[in-house]
Amino acid sequence: MKPYSINRKQDALWHLISVGILTGQHRPNNWSPDAICKPARVAMIDTSVAMDHPNLREAIRRDLAFDLFSTRLGAFPGLLEQKQIGDLGFGDAQALVAGLPGCKALLAELMARLAPDQPPKQGTLQPAASPVFSGHGTAIAGLIGARPARVPYAQAHITGPEDGQLPLPYCGADPTCEIVPISTNFDADPEQMILAFLYADLVNPDVIVLPRGIEDPFRAEPQLHAIDFLGQPLGELIAPCPIPDAQRELWSELAELILKISHRRPVICAAGNAHEEFGIYPANLASDDNGVISVGALNAKGWPSSYSPEEGLTVWAPSSDAEQFDSGEVRLNPERLLEIGHGVPPVNDNHKYSAFGIISTDVPGPGGYAATPFDTPEPQDGIREYGSYFCDFGGTSAACAIVAGFMALGRGLGQIPADADGIAAKAWLLSKCQPVRPDLPNVMVPHLHGEAFVRGEPDQP
Repeated sequence: MKPYSINRKQDALWHLISVGILTGQHRPNNWSPDAICKPARVAMIDTSVAMDHPNLREAIRRDLAFDLFSTRLGAFPGLLEQKQIGDLGFGDAQALVAGLPGCKALLAELMARLAPDQPPKQGTLQPAASPVFSGHGTAIAGLIGARPARVPYAQAHITGPEDGQLPLPYCGADPTCEIVPISTNFDADPEQMILAFLYADLVNPDVIVLPRGIEDPFRAEPQLHAIDFLGQPLGELIAPCPIPDAQRELWSELAELILKISHRRPVICAAGNAHEEFGIYPANLASDDNGVISVGALNAKGWPSSYSPEEGLTVWAPSSDAEQFDSGEVRLNPERLLEIGHGVPPVNDNHKYSAFGIISTDVPGPGGYAATPFDTPEPQDGIREYGSYFCDFGGTSAACAIVAGFMALGRGLGQIPADADGIAAKAWLLSKCQPVRPDLPNVMVPHLHGEAFVRGEPDQP
């Protein structure tokens, strides 16, 4: 394949071209939406999502969206009056909780909550789906499964032909999949995460994606928490208050539950953005005998991003980069070297740096990463300022979302068999991977046709 290079302008979909999903002309690369056997379902455990975004409207399963942020046993932000879940094909989670008494009790409570006679909102006046909380989830959802959309100019509040339409030609890695948002907070306790994973399994997804870490006090940073001080793990010593035995057991059960679920279906996790030695938890649970997939970040030039972990990962995928200036590496934006001037060593690795980021969907209006200059929400009848509908994104979260969409597309195309479990699906992903460079044999990057990563930028500035 001829290298796809962009010298000055960033292509908003370069990451999909790099992994073989699209051609340089933004067309499907040797696959067709008509070839989708059955749209894949992705359960996304993250913040809430701006479900009315034009590029996400058709991708989100509003009737299954579940919010654990605002109330203990969850609310349905996509439903207003009465939920209908009886015919949605909920799976069986009883086998998952065998030997896990805390999980078993929570599953019983969750199933009672999901009964058809229960209100969609319980214990709260409104699910926590405000744009204030939805930036990360909206960007993740866009990278997984956004669809190209058109908005009538008459509804766009901008100059254009009255009978014409404004195109929003953005798409995710699998623009045919359906996404089930399961929203939690970023300081979740083990009970909330157990409920999130149980619900994720109950909706029978083909892929589960967790584009963040879980702050387990015993597992979040194994290189620190493994250190004993006066006979106790450091993580327990620095906890603000003693950890009750019941919560300690729930943290342990959560780890076992994640591994059990990963044997049923792949669990794709972001590896972290602080150059952790073996990735953050639960990405660092990934091993050959489970379906947990730990995803690191790669920049557009094909170098591991400066912030990404590099050991113990399953795969790498396209994302942003960041400058680095320490004893391990000097990686600077060459366009800023003249501004810095002093203290830059004559030999450095700035040729590795890529200014390219990832473009994804954002919360319309004043919320999200790219806020509108207006201080009120977008009008319900259209778009007032569509620049706020998209944003620059990055980190291993973005890479993780791209891999989730990549695997959803593989499932939809029938390349991953319908009866494949998490380990088999992970094996398919690895079969599509190639080393990004001869000198980096462990940095494996997926390509839909099993070819090499297509660089979005030349190696040298």
